[in-house]
Amino acid sequence: MARACSNTMKFGSAAILIAMVMAIVVNSNVVAASRQYPGGRSLLQSHGTLLIDYMGASGDTSLQFSDLQGTVSAFPTLDFIFPLSFAIDADASGNTQNGVFSPYWSTSLDGASAQAFKQQNPNVKLMVSLAGFSQFVNGNTQNVNWYDPASTTDWVNNAVSSITGLVSTYNLDGVDVDYENFPSGSATFTTCIGQLISNLKSAGTISVASIAPFGSTSSIYADLFSNYGSSIDYVNYQFYADGLNTQSDYVNDFNTVSASFDPAKLLASVEVNGRGLQGNDFIAAAQQLSIAGVMIFDVDNSKSSNFALEQSVATFLTS
Repeated sequence: MARACSNTMKFGSAAILIAMVMAIVVNSNVVAASRQYPGGRSLLQSHGTLLIDYMGASGDTSLQFSDLQGTVSAFPTLDFIFPLSFAIDADASGNTQNGVFSPYWSTSLDGASAQAFKQQNPNVKLMVSLAGFSQFVNGNTQNVNWYDPASTTDWVNNAVSSITGLVSTYNLDGVDVDYENFPSGSATFTTCIGQLISNLKSAGTISVASIAPFGSTSSIYADLFSNYGSSIDYVNYQFYADGLNTQSDYVNDFNTVSASFDPAKLLASVEVNGRGLQGNDFIAAAQQLSIAGVMIFDVDNSKSSNFALEQSVATFLTS
């Protein structure tokens, strides 16, 4: 009887142990299920369905909106935003215009074709990207610098007026801010750009706004985001400019940057045939991150490969 009692206790202990294991497994499945999006993606490695792709900066007059039709129509559930690059508050000689922005993107990207492209593709938005690194006019190259205007009020008023005109002409949905050179500091940058975006949104002129910082400009844009983040929808951080050569470097840099900018608004980014991770290495790094989407620079350089990178990224974002 004593032996029988011992066996009973063993069987009872085993049953309890099995029940505990089953409870842990069930609970783990419940937790896992709570972390799943449709399609099986986890919250810790999730992605939005947004692809932002700059276009027009090369000045290639053969570039057309219609070149992208096949890629865009192949991914109808993906949201595409194409920032036209760039509008600059300077004349053709580089003289500043106190907030009066003029378009310097490829002349083939005209207002009529922009409107037709959007009408044909309801998943497409267009933006105007401000500044960029350089201004290319008649074979001449000069840096585009932020300068502190004498009157922030005048600069903002002029910028609102000129950008409102561009929005109307090119049927634009938003503004991207890509100032990259600050030789004289940035004392008025946050005020001018923040008020510009806020005023355009308040007036209903635009519905979306983004910023494009990188390593050396990160603190300047972090201050802008800290003060006007509620008006900024996406952060197109230029990770490819940060000298990242491995997937682990990319992931670590992304996590560091996310501390300064809302992670829910932060995109991974890749430069076509340029700096940083390329191709499958970039996709593999992006798969390890929770991202709002992907930013590509740029359409112009991707055209020669029939937009292979765009199609690869779009496949990833719709998976």
